Amino acid sequence: MDIVRDQSKELLEEWDWITAKPTGKAVLRGIAHRNGIAHEGVHLWILRTQGDEVEILMQKRAHHKEMYPSCLDITVGGHVTFGISGGKIQKEAYEEIGIELVEEKLIDLGYFRYEEKDNEIFHREFQRVYLYVDNRNLSEYRFTDGEVEGIYAVRISDLKHLMNNDFEFEIFGYDGERLVKEKVSRKDFHPLLFSPSMKDYMKVLFVAIDELIKKKRVSVKIPLP
Repeated sequence: MDIVRDQSKELLEEWDWITAKPTGKAVLRGIAHRNGIAHEGVHLWILRTQGDEVEILMQKRAHHKEMYPSCLDITVGGHVTFGISGGKIQKEAYEEIGIELVEEKLIDLGYFRYEEKDNEIFHREFQRVYLYVDNRNLSEYRFTDGEVEGIYAVRISDLKHLMNNDFEFEIFGYDGERLVKEKVSRKDFHPLLFSPSMKDYMKVLFVAIDELIKKKRVSVKIPLP
């Protein structure tokens, strides 16, 4: 059964857009997204290695989501609920894909200052970005909160190529019941991954992944201008 929540009523903490610091004030998510009130979000990108191939896991957003339904997106992503001071990405990972993260394995890439504005939304968010390596089977992930409908392994080489050229390629995934295979192209991914506003974010992400795989360490950080 799908679980549909009115996320606009969730309480977030206001952040100062200039100083990039929390203010201690609460704001409804719907109001924050309408009025451009900055808040905190968390992103987790899970990598896995299959022989010489490096894959990045991407969630399939639920078909009923108001924004970008059924798109392939960051492994785990969410807003930080007001009053939560620790274990933020751990909470989101458990709720969305049913796994418990090992703190020592988390690689913190820092904060990205994100802004999106159109006729319907004014979204300002400080996104805390993490990398994580996990080679468990796709069938070990669980989707119970209604936000995610599956998880898919995308080759890093294909995702890099997709940043510059649209093309069709094959991915494997797990939909909560069975392993599946699909052919995808840019239309199947969250469109903001390819937007100019995310260019610096994605550039640093790919550099960090290359460093982690080749050097077993990461020296780059997400820019926070």
